Amino acid sequence: MARPPHNGPTDRELTLLKLLWRDGPSTVKHLHSVFPLRPKPAYTSLQTNLQGMLEKRYVTRQADQQAHIYAPALSQAEVERGAVHDLIRRVFDGSALRLFTTALTDEQASAEELSQLQALLNDRRD
Repeated sequence: MARPPHNGPTDRELTLLKLLWRDGPSTVKHLHSVFPLRPKPAYTSLQTNLQGMLEKRYVTRQADQQAHIYAPALSQAEVERGAVHDLIRRVFDGSALRLFTTALTDEQASAEELSQLQALLNDRRD
């Protein structure tokens, strides 16, 4: 059975983007050395992933003297917004309220996060 089309980065692509956001422009060698998931994928697999991400315009690539250097073409905020919009559309039938209600009733928010959320809501009201 074919996988459904994916809006936004796959899990591995997201892991690579997070490393690039954290460490800045990097070579495949560096990304492979710091890749956090186990088992660690082969170097050539990451190279293939980065090539696909280049085609999708998730990253840019510059040729150095000996290696290609990859940099994120998307900001963390852009990816987060896209993921939230996709989640609201696909899972919560377009209802941001249902997303927030689910998140808050599952007691996953700390008192500090609830306070920050209340401040955001108050700002939006003004």
